Amino acid sequence: MKKRWSAARGLFLFALLVLCVAASASQQVDVAQHGRRFTLGSGNATLTVLYLRGTPYEMGYAQGKLCAEEVRYLAHDVTTVMLLGLNCSPQKADEIWALYASHLRPDYLEELRGLADGSGVPLQEIERLHAIPDISEWHCSFFAAVGKATSSGDLIQIRALDYATGAGIQKYPALIVYAPQNGIPFINVGWLGHCGVVSGMNADGIAMSEIGDDWDKNTDTFDARPLTYVMRDSLQFGHTLDEAVRLVQDGPRTSSLLYCLSSAHERQVRALKTSHARCEVFTPKTLPYPTLPGMVYMSMSCNSPWNGKVGSYLRARYHKLDVATAEHLMHDLGTGSLHAIVFKPGSGDLWVANATMTEKAYNRPFLHFNLKKALSDPFFQQGGFERAQK
Repeated sequence: MKKRWSAARGLFLFALLVLCVAASASQQVDVAQHGRRFTLGSGNATLTVLYLRGTPYEMGYAQGKLCAEEVRYLAHDVTTVMLLGLNCSPQKADEIWALYASHLRPDYLEELRGLADGSGVPLQEIERLHAIPDISEWHCSFFAAVGKATSSGDLIQIRALDYATGAGIQKYPALIVYAPQNGIPFINVGWLGHCGVVSGMNADGIAMSEIGDDWDKNTDTFDARPLTYVMRDSLQFGHTLDEAVRLVQDGPRTSSLLYCLSSAHERQVRALKTSHARCEVFTPKTLPYPTLPGMVYMSMSCNSPWNGKVGSYLRARYHKLDVATAEHLMHDLGTGSLHAIVFKPGSGDLWVANATMTEKAYNRPFLHFNLKKALSDPFFQQGGFERAQK
């Protein structure tokens, strides 16, 4: 009996120690030093801007504390509805996340732990949310154009995210500006509570877009990096276009996906056709659709008739492509139902429109934001963060 009591007492003390260490770590995060929140826009066209800096745990914790209600909504309410719609049980999502997690940088897992601690939302629910993108399929559009293709010669890229809005994911859109302790500052265009990237741009002038596909579905697997962290790898650690492309090529991938990567400083654009087994990289000269110098595009899938629609629209406006034209393309063709974005990576500018429960994003007002201006904010200069802007 004494042995049992001693063992139980030992387990209790160990559990108490773990809780104390976790509480101590939480208490040591000064949220004001690692996170700042404000609203961009006015009226019925607003979104949250979140500034994050520090270690992965500090950034996750700060987001959790500043956005607890929104994190809870996305990780619990939206995830529950989405898993039901995908006919995927929570247990299956947990199994899929366990496969993903073995391929992810430990920093990313630490950020999710911080998000859970800061928000009070169980880590398991947050992980299920982050498992969803590769379980579901959606079709989107992108193009990137530079040089003679645009009216100014500057690089322009779009990301039109076509995804169902019935689950309410669009309720809390956000621009999340990261200044990580390890890696390149970048902006994640998404939603509060989601740390993976589906659309973004970094401070070195790299922008990235994505499209779902099924062209090589026989090789699909969940035992690899999910697309949201393939994209985050390229933005957080890709200083050049070649580096960003290699980060897609060299790491394990899950399923059939299409990516657009561009570099404003190198004035180069690429379209990628990827699957678990293959990765093909296209320049404007090798793109398998009719195009012109300095321009790549894809829409809905690599074999979709939409490639003809988007290509014709772009070729008819060659030499004249600008931000307004890019916005009109998404509106006129009806692509970008969840969010619609125009990037100018060279200047750090972006324009984003987000869906409501009744309106598609491509019919909504576009809000302007500048990444370079954001990173010059005193918030990012404290504590020794003084990264020179290119």
